[in-house]
Amino acid sequence: MSLQDNYVFWLLTNYFLGQENYRLIHLHEEKQELWLDNPNKKDRPVIRIQMRELGWASVVERDVTHVFNVAENLRKQMGRLKLSLVNIYISPFEPVGEKPVFEERLTGKNEKITLQNFLIATEHAEQKLEDLEKQLNIPQGTFKITGDITEERVAEERQTVINYITKKVTEEQQNARKEKPYITYAFIAMQIAYFLWVFFKDMSLHTFTLVEYGAKFNPLIYQGEWWRFISPIFLHTGLMHIAANCLMIYIVGPWAEKIYGRWRYIVILLVGGIAGNIASFALNTNVAVGSSTAVFALFGALLYLVVLKPHLYAKTIGSSIAALVVINLIIDIFAVGIDLAGHVGGLVGGFFIAGALSLPLQYFHWRRVFYGAGFIFLTVLFLIMGYNRAGEVQNPALSNSIAQSYFQKDNTKEANKIVTYLVKTNSADEYTYTLIASDALQNKQYNRAEAAAKEAIYLNPDIPQAHYILALTYLRKGDHDNALKEAEQAKDLSDDKLFLDFYNQLKNSNRLEGTL
Repeated sequence: MSLQDNYVFWLLTNYFLGQENYRLIHLHEEKQELWLDNPNKKDRPVIRIQMRELGWASVVERDVTHVFNVAENLRKQMGRLKLSLVNIYISPFEPVGEKPVFEERLTGKNEKITLQNFLIATEHAEQKLEDLEKQLNIPQGTFKITGDITEERVAEERQTVINYITKKVTEEQQNARKEKPYITYAFIAMQIAYFLWVFFKDMSLHTFTLVEYGAKFNPLIYQGEWWRFISPIFLHTGLMHIAANCLMIYIVGPWAEKIYGRWRYIVILLVGGIAGNIASFALNTNVAVGSSTAVFALFGALLYLVVLKPHLYAKTIGSSIAALVVINLIIDIFAVGIDLAGHVGGLVGGFFIAGALSLPLQYFHWRRVFYGAGFIFLTVLFLIMGYNRAGEVQNPALSNSIAQSYFQKDNTKEANKIVTYLVKTNSADEYTYTLIASDALQNKQYNRAEAAAKEAIYLNPDIPQAHYILALTYLRKGDHDNALKEAEQAKDLSDDKLFLDFYNQLKNSNRLEGTL
């Protein structure tokens, strides 16, 4: 394409953007095509400008058919009953063959699209630009080409367009900051309030405390506590953890809240966070907490803007968010104790939720069904993956510790859920059965206590607590000889004074009850 063609392309674009306040709704610089719309003046047509070599008239006819299809989708997205479109071709020469598409205004099959095509060929460019001015009621001489056209003039016109687009996006970001993001502030306040409440319950924030107040803990999810997909969003492991997440929400939250609107923002924040926890449930057996799944959901929602409107967001919000995502994922890969599955799950979930909800005032489009179906499919898939792992053998150490803490706080219901799960999955070890035996003894279930204690001893004969509980069980059942025998075993395996005193009491008495 000649310098003149390039100059005309950017000259027209500059005028519509800068003088008539059109907005850029699509730009494909490689194909040298752009679409413009004037949202403030509904009577002004949508403008499509394309610079290309038109060899044959049939090529133009095929392109016009494509333009009608694009215009119909655009009309639906804009929510307009009818759409007027001016289609401008900039070409070094006129196409060969009959050119009826340039002779009259065309109407779509459903009569909702009207299309006026203009051809600005190099040879007759000045006359065609004057005709375009008359057709669009633009002041005469606006598109008049004066002086020599150089590469510098073309580059200047192009850079003016880029600067204008960048300025508009920057203004959108600044406006987002000016409007108070009340949902973002409320969410951060909830995070801080819940953290402080848990913190003052246990300032060390032990793992058990996190599980007690809602951490993602797979054994209890398997036992029916589905709400643990939600509650981890509001829990954190310490001051640095909550500070980092709240800071990130404070940075990116106002953008998303402004662009998507409040109720969509709430859905993205919460449902995206839940999606991250579901991914963590499927792929990570560790205890997990934190609003980082919701943070990554916001990242995903903002990255979706690049797909929806790449001409507006690819070089601004898109590059910033992409950099944040890459940095955080690199940290996730190399850091210890980071829930990578939860973060990626939140990112993908936020992206699909944003696609299903789209932006405010957008006409319904089939792709929203695709994104919604994709989100549902992935959610169900990861839930199935997670629950299919329910029967896998687990490392019982953490579960035993949490169950023991529940027993110590007299919350036998939660404790029994955990030990029952361990037994069902053949993950129970000697400590699990010792806990079961202790609970059964306290509830005077002597046969159950005896069976559990014997199983613990079978798995590990050198565990003194199991021998002690079995001795107490025998004593309650009146079997003094076996009680003395097990008490002696406990005393020999441990220096704990409790075991020695209990053995001496049994040895010096025909029937003494020990204390647990």
